[in-house]
Amino acid sequence: MATSPTVLIIGCGIAGPVLAILLKQRGYAPIIFERVSTLGEAGASLLIQPNGMKVRSLLDMADSLEQELQPLRGYWHGTPDGQTLASSGLAGKFKTRYGFSAVGIRRSELNLRLKSLLLDQGIAVREGWELIRIEEHVDFVTARFTNGQSITGSFLVGCDGIKAASRQEILRNRHDSKEGPLMFTGLTQTAGISPTPATLQDRAGQMTNWYGQGIHVIAYPVSETHTSWAVTLPNANEQPETWKLSDAEELAARRGELQAQLAEFEPAVLQLVADTERLIKYGLFDREELTAEQWYSRRCVLVGDAAHPTSPHIGQGANQALEDCYHLSRLLPDLQQSSTSDAKTLHLGDVDLVEIFRTFAQRRQPRTSRLVKEARRQGEQRVVVGGPARCRERNAGIAAAWKDPAALTANFDRLLQGPF
Repeated sequence: MATSPTVLIIGCGIAGPVLAILLKQRGYAPIIFERVSTLGEAGASLLIQPNGMKVRSLLDMADSLEQELQPLRGYWHGTPDGQTLASSGLAGKFKTRYGFSAVGIRRSELNLRLKSLLLDQGIAVREGWELIRIEEHVDFVTARFTNGQSITGSFLVGCDGIKAASRQEILRNRHDSKEGPLMFTGLTQTAGISPTPATLQDRAGQMTNWYGQGIHVIAYPVSETHTSWAVTLPNANEQPETWKLSDAEELAARRGELQAQLAEFEPAVLQLVADTERLIKYGLFDREELTAEQWYSRRCVLVGDAAHPTSPHIGQGANQALEDCYHLSRLLPDLQQSSTSDAKTLHLGDVDLVEIFRTFAQRRQPRTSRLVKEARRQGEQRVVVGGPARCRERNAGIAAAWKDPAALTANFDRLLQGPF
């Protein structure tokens, strides 16, 4: 009896588990390798937009997320003291227009839901396995790990994020050593999740943005009772991630520092900081853009931030990774529907993986490239702007951009109508 081809998936963040489940549905045998020793607390939250929710629906997750969490109903943009620059209720129409709402969720909650789904489907998750080497051969690929173990599969997918070891290895195997180091953008974010303040109830269910001089604050609901928020600031020094829980003294000191930086903001913002039980601070990094040809090699391909790291300023990083998962899984042959069961077919002996990976990269790279550039532009022109004159110009631009519902709808269509 033929056996399913093994697929090595590096990274168990957002894309890795989703791709593994989609491939399992199509007759493959995925194994996920995650460098952290135990999956659990990771980041603050993310916003799964309708294009990402469509992919989640293929895992039977989208309906439960909409029912259990609080779908986004609108957008509000304003000044630090709470004066409105622009607002829109278009998010409340997403489900009608795109089939799904936008939903905020804690990263740790999503990670644990995905891990549970993987285990329920019998997909192996190997935690504490950090990739160090990829060896490609004509008919198989071998991944080697820091624990001394090695695993062989039919092909490998790198889903290990902006700092991807898989990306470095694929470029090395392509004899492409031109990429420079990871680049610090000069921006940091401090994030937390807090009970939604009473003073924010008039904007309940909305994504709220406050634009100050050299500072930006964003917040959105992750449940009926809690709000996720993040403060973006310029910083000359690279900031390592601080995912660990702070003790009471450290947390009080970090809250105090942040509240001093937010002194001109309205009470709702200060209340979010005061009430959080955890603060996460991290630098925002970037990488040189890869061409479509650099996304893959003979037996390997990149997905998500490993291929196209995206800054958070338009909220599409995770959602584009999910679009990647959909398109790659659909381009690979559906072995469950195959009319033959011979071992050669199940081992992909007659399948041109390079051509599949090339088609995938050429389909996805132009779209992700545009969105990466747009996210950078938003960060430079809207998020962190200093000086009264530039701030007035920015605020006027925001107000003008949100005045035309038809133009806004067209922009959302370009973002959210995919991937099918």
